[in-house]
Amino acid sequence: MVLQDFRLKVFVTVAEEKSFTKAASRLDISQPAVSQNIAELERGLGVRLFDRLKGENPLTPEGEVFMKYARKSLELSASAQTVFATLPAATIRIGASDDLYTYYIAPRLKDFSDVHPEISFERSGSDDADIVIFMRPSLGTPFDIDPEVIAKARISLSRPSMKMGDIAAAHEDTSCFEIVFRPTPEFSTSRVCHVLKDYFASLL
Repeated sequence: MVLQDFRLKVFVTVAEEKSFTKAASRLDISQPAVSQNIAELERGLGVRLFDRLKGENPLTPEGEVFMKYARKSLELSASAQTVFATLPAATIRIGASDDLYTYYIAPRLKDFSDVHPEISFERSGSDDADIVIFMRPSLGTPFDIDPEVIAKARISLSRPSMKMGDIAAAHEDTSCFEIVFRPTPEFSTSRVCHVLKDYFASLL
């Protein structure tokens, strides 16, 4: 896992620098080591990630696509490390609706508390909560990610049956909602807040 993460880091660095030589200097490793890591990635994927041109090494179309996966993988790896780090003891007050707290938040808080028994949670009113978690209709396209949004959910909205003469017609619709994680300004600067947000966001 650590080795794979390093290869991804090498890949991202080469992509940003557009040069094996500059990436080696930035990572403080030899250029042959950079070339070997990229070659191993390319063999594993079965595609060429970089063009080898004189003076620069731009991404191939396949490399452009892989870049998105590499960045996401490195972000998730970093988030996992922060989730398992020891946190200062605290009681976190969470404001949320009955359904959202019962079906989405509470089960995840139990799993989080199993890892971090030093952190406890209590449900609170929105006025005195450290974090308010709520749902709202999706405001943009699936590619527009608001920093406060920790998950997107498509929910079926069932309508009551309607009789049209002798025919019962049932209608069903779906809507896309966002689950928003909004801490108070004071709590937003804490380490616990960042770890908890990363934890929730990693689940969906």
